[in-house]
Amino acid sequence: MNAPQTPKGTFLVVADLFFFAKLQESLRYLGYEAIGAGNLEIARRRLREIPLRGVLLSLHKEGFDWRQFLKELRADPQTQGLPVLVFGSHVEVEAFREAEQLGADLTASNGEVAARFEYLLGNLLGEV
Repeated sequence: MNAPQTPKGTFLVVADLFFFAKLQESLRYLGYEAIGAGNLEIARRRLREIPLRGVLLSLHKEGFDWRQFLKELRADPQTQGLPVLVFGSHVEVEAFREAEQLGADLTASNGEVAARFEYLLGNLLGEV
């Protein structure tokens, strides 16, 4: 029996339950762990308490203020360098532009995340 592999790192995933499960499975396959945050306060706590490799942030997490989250993330010296992928509907061009202005490193449509996750993650981490 093989010993369990040590994860390469943990990602904070802010998404609805369906997308969280999909991203968690994809991250696990690539050797990472996923931890969720259902609201802004939990996300803040996770940022303080867990050494993270990056953040995967949906524009559509109900009740989650992604704009405020990005502002706080980039204003804090401890988290400002954390890579962030923001994803949402392909028609939300203005929201993607705003997310980039607020400090998102990469933006992608939900479909692109589903179809090319490994590539996007490598790009986010500077491995591509």
